[in-house]
Amino acid sequence: MAVTNINRIRRNRARLPATLSRRDLPKRSLDDLGRQSRAFRTLSAVVLRPMPKKPCIVSSAHGPIKHLLLCYPSYGAGERAYRDVYLDLLKKLPKTTRYTILTHPSVTRDLQAVLSAAGASKRATIVESPEYVQFLVWAEDPFVVVKDGAGKKGKTYFIEPFSFARAADATVSDLIAEATALQNLQSPLYFQGGNVLIGDDFVLIGADYPTNTLALIQDYGHIAVPPGQNDAAFVNRLYRGTFDPLRAVKYVGTKLPIPQEQTREFKLGGKTWTEVLYAGTGTAQPIFHIDMFISPAGRGKSGKYRVLVGSPVMADSILKRRPMAHAMSEVFDDIVRQLQRMAFEVIRNPLPLTYVDDPASRTRFWYFATSNNCLVQIDKRTGNHVWLPSYGHGDWADLAATDRANQRIWEGLEFTVHMLADFHPFAQNLGSVHCIKKYLER
Repeated sequence: MAVTNINRIRRNRARLPATLSRRDLPKRSLDDLGRQSRAFRTLSAVVLRPMPKKPCIVSSAHGPIKHLLLCYPSYGAGERAYRDVYLDLLKKLPKTTRYTILTHPSVTRDLQAVLSAAGASKRATIVESPEYVQFLVWAEDPFVVVKDGAGKKGKTYFIEPFSFARAADATVSDLIAEATALQNLQSPLYFQGGNVLIGDDFVLIGADYPTNTLALIQDYGHIAVPPGQNDAAFVNRLYRGTFDPLRAVKYVGTKLPIPQEQTREFKLGGKTWTEVLYAGTGTAQPIFHIDMFISPAGRGKSGKYRVLVGSPVMADSILKRRPMAHAMSEVFDDIVRQLQRMAFEVIRNPLPLTYVDDPASRTRFWYFATSNNCLVQIDKRTGNHVWLPSYGHGDWADLAATDRANQRIWEGLEFTVHMLADFHPFAQNLGSVHCIKKYLER
């Protein structure tokens, strides 16, 4: 089969905000984390408060979506590619869902107009940040959300990692906690929310961050491991005790070599261009956060827990093009084998690798148009629902075929599918709909 559209320029119709940062940046070395670890140890004796006595982490899929956190920074207003996505999302989520939304004062009025148009004004609490605090749209990542006890009376906490360096996102939980009844605590563990998926009786964590936590213990003395205890087993128990003792903590990763971001030159229209490959890869993960390629889907008739895992090869077959080496299909396949060994039922779904062009600088950027990064609601009373980002728009009209294929897969699992607006502007910065929200209550 011939490769289709590879020589075609693909451009965004709407101008994207220049201030939007990629979700995977900045990348921090172990030495960077080690220096932060020393500072953490110095401060923790003073500021670290006790963790919840009975932590119960909020699920990524189970229960009705009762309460969401969103971030609506100043660069989103007036940018149709962003504003319209939020409006579409608010219109399509359940009419009972409540929202807490962090925004900048300069765009509060615009946010109020979006909420009004979506019929969500009475269900939303707006929290204003100082204008100079440059938080980003990626609400999923700076923390996990844990309730103290499973009942209605337990307090809800943001549990932060010991370090989170992306823009001013580490301040999001502080700003929300100051304005609401939610509270925030800092953990000595290293994690990011998008690299954590929570099922009914388990927590999946992308292997990169537990590996870093273990290295910090062994190389920098970040945490004191009790005498006679295995370091790796201690780290697993610490994650479990921090997140939810009633859920098993399982790691997702591969031992195959993962290529790191690189550039190379190619010819297009007789001119030399530069293309960026392998953006957002991890060390033991094909994408730096597992929510970009794994979706929880509840238990099937066999009793096994179902997970959808993205397949670039499946997407290439649907798009009638030759598989590309930099799609790392063999790495995704290895992740599948690992999940199957952990007794998961794995369902493959198309995960197309695509690109966006900047003709002015003659740069092509490759990224995954992920449908795995979706919102899932598994609930006996209201039924099972999924909200899928879409990509078959404009210069990417061919991806309507993979959008439809993903929709059919979820419908085959007896989910009601809600197709969302064009998420290319987010995917081009290595995120999608699951990344721009945080479940506060289910």
